[in-house]
Amino acid sequence: MRVWKIVFAVGALFNLATGLPLLFATETFLKAAGGSPSPDLLSAQLAGLLITVLGIGYGMVAWKPIVNRPIAWLGVMGKAPLILLVWTHVQAGRAPTSAFALPLVDLTFAALFLVFLLRTKPARAA
Repeated sequence: MRVWKIVFAVGALFNLATGLPLLFATETFLKAAGGSPSPDLLSAQLAGLLITVLGIGYGMVAWKPIVNRPIAWLGVMGKAPLILLVWTHVQAGRAPTSAFALPLVDLTFAALFLVFLLRTKPARAA
């Protein structure tokens, strides 16, 4: 179980390191990530907020993996399709190919979270 705690702790740190700057230093983060400042700062900040909240959830799974196991499903559902979303924007010319960097990390976490879910059993109801 120690390995899973580390996986989810790293996932939490990754989300916090991505979400907090996107939420609080939106334009600077977008420029540093290779994008242009968004004309829709609210949407970018909402994304930052959601990424941060999910990071807190992954931290909860790291803390008590079996008790907080259902939270991992949110990671699979949120991270796995992100690569397809970015791909559609790259294909349409609305995003550079460098936009794939973070979603590839997310795809890796989605795969790890799914393996965790398939290899562990839910906590017993009290």
